[in-house]
Amino acid sequence: MTEEEVAMEVEALEAVYGEDCVILDSYPPHLHLHIKPRTADISSQQFVEAVVRIQAGSKYPDEPPRITLIESKGLDDQRQKHLTGIVQEKAFQLSSSLMLVELCEEAVERLTIMNHPDGDCPLCLYPLFPEEDGSKQMPFMKLMSCFHCFHCDCIIRWWNWLHAQKDADSKSGDTSHMRRGSSTREDKSLGNCPVCRKVFHASDI
Repeated sequence: MTEEEVAMEVEALEAVYGEDCVILDSYPPHLHLHIKPRTADISSQQFVEAVVRIQAGSKYPDEPPRITLIESKGLDDQRQKHLTGIVQEKAFQLSSSLMLVELCEEAVERLTIMNHPDGDCPLCLYPLFPEEDGSKQMPFMKLMSCFHCFHCDCIIRWWNWLHAQKDADSKSGDTSHMRRGSSTREDKSLGNCPVCRKVFHASDI
């Protein structure tokens, strides 16, 4: 496979993904791709996203590129490993042929399948989706900054407790806990996710 053919493949990739594709090197190909699920036409329907790194060596495409995640939202360690593992396996299957577009499409397809909240509410430790059919599902919400999901009642209760604690500390003159669960700015419109500490806006709640 000639360098010119690989360069044409990289150009095709840029044409398909536009600004979501950042080419770091054309040959051997090295790129970052920001992917979102196809089922997330509006933000309320999106629960996952990721930035995938595809890095090939000098023997590409005879040797498949290495697939890693730079960052992700809404994916725990298990789902991150599953996503990269599936795409890496696809790369091995396509060895000796140009594969960048197919690998990117595979990543988007797999992320689309994963586009749902997973696991338990981090605050009450009960499932976001009840496992028993007869159980009543509790409303849940996500923080836009990190896509961590919580039962609505749980996150609102936590938010109200947080500000009640801050008010009590302020009245008593105790500022040792003022930053717990809040951003470094003392702004009641901002908080930190109780899971990952990313700053979120009160409007999320």
